[in-house]
Amino acid sequence: MSIELIQKKISKLILGHGFPDENRTKLTWLIRLRWLAIVAQIICLCYAIHYVWINKAFIFVYLFTLINLAFLNICAFYLTKKLKNISDGIIFFQLFCDLCAVTFLLILTGGAWNPFLPIIFLHISLGAILLRGKSALIFCLIVISSVLLLHSPADMPPALGASPTSSQFLLPSQITVSVLIFILTYWLTCSLGLQKKYSEKLQAENNRIDKLRALGALSSGFSHEFATPLNTIKLRSARLARKNNLMENEDFKIILKAISQCENAIRHMSQSTLSNEKSNFEKKNLALIVNDVISSWNTKKRIATIFIHENAEKFECYIPTLAFTKAFIDILDNAEQATLNTNKNYEYIPILVTLRAEEKSLILSIIDEGSGWPAAVKKYAGQPFVTTRTEGVGLGLYNAFTFAAAVGGKFLLEDNFKQGACARFLIPIYEGGY
Repeated sequence: MSIELIQKKISKLILGHGFPDENRTKLTWLIRLRWLAIVAQIICLCYAIHYVWINKAFIFVYLFTLINLAFLNICAFYLTKKLKNISDGIIFFQLFCDLCAVTFLLILTGGAWNPFLPIIFLHISLGAILLRGKSALIFCLIVISSVLLLHSPADMPPALGASPTSSQFLLPSQITVSVLIFILTYWLTCSLGLQKKYSEKLQAENNRIDKLRALGALSSGFSHEFATPLNTIKLRSARLARKNNLMENEDFKIILKAISQCENAIRHMSQSTLSNEKSNFEKKNLALIVNDVISSWNTKKRIATIFIHENAEKFECYIPTLAFTKAFIDILDNAEQATLNTNKNYEYIPILVTLRAEEKSLILSIIDEGSGWPAAVKKYAGQPFVTTRTEGVGLGLYNAFTFAAAVGGKFLLEDNFKQGACARFLIPIYEGGY
């Protein structure tokens, strides 16, 4: 058998394989660690007998404890095979049993004066890493209680005779070490947990971007396939209406309106797909574009007030100008409609647009005085055909999310503190290298 094959088998035995759930992985690792500990305790027992570190009356009790640990390990292995989900309570119970066993074995072999006493501090680290929240703190307190118990009067092994160091010095130092190990290890665990959440967030964002691209491609193909038969329906309906004098018929008008809505949806879909081949990315001053769009969008009845921070005027972004303009106008239209739905008595529709630079992004905010984002829109944000408007096609927010994904930025939906909604574009500042 080759050395590489042996190394692979050892790695498989120690590290395991596959991608099980987190608690199952923890329990499997504890089982392997416990088998190693049992073997190590048997070896230590041989040395303890040879050097008279254990009273002969306690040898049977020592072996009985190891047998119980082995039985516990077999039961834990059975749980990993039978249970679909391993709870936090099972992990806590396993660690608690290990701690009790180690504490008891140390008491049999000298208690606080056993040279292997620091092994109990390992449980501080295990508790901080494998347990969460209050369970980790409770386990830390139990370990400290075990240290106190080890300093209680006990039968000294014949090889020791008397304690070499007073408990007055040993006890505070060992408790201090226990607390420090717990704090440092728990801090490391929390840091790794935050990193894991961040990685999961990035992965979810990447999956959403891939989904948006796939939906864009499907929508584009669908619009091309559906346009021809829809146009045929429109022409034939018009011919039948002229032939049978149905131009003023209410049913015919409803049919024409429905066909018009279908055409509008197809037109939006065909324009919503972003790709490097069809979208020209350019280095542009975003403040100038925003000013131009607002100037052309404003009318006597709708006025978007724009506020551009000085720190945003000098920066440029690498964006597809037409795609950004369309997404920006779509959000302005949404803000107008949301404000009208709340109060139709406005002399003019007030909408606030702000642009500022923050870190490595330009933040463009569109704020209205409507009723805020509907729950359905928030839940399915970024998906096409999600709308609460009777005449809407649900592609405005989809275009915004798609644009943001294409430029490597973000598009956020937020509710204002008092009233209304806020749509926020986070667009990376151009730094060269594109």
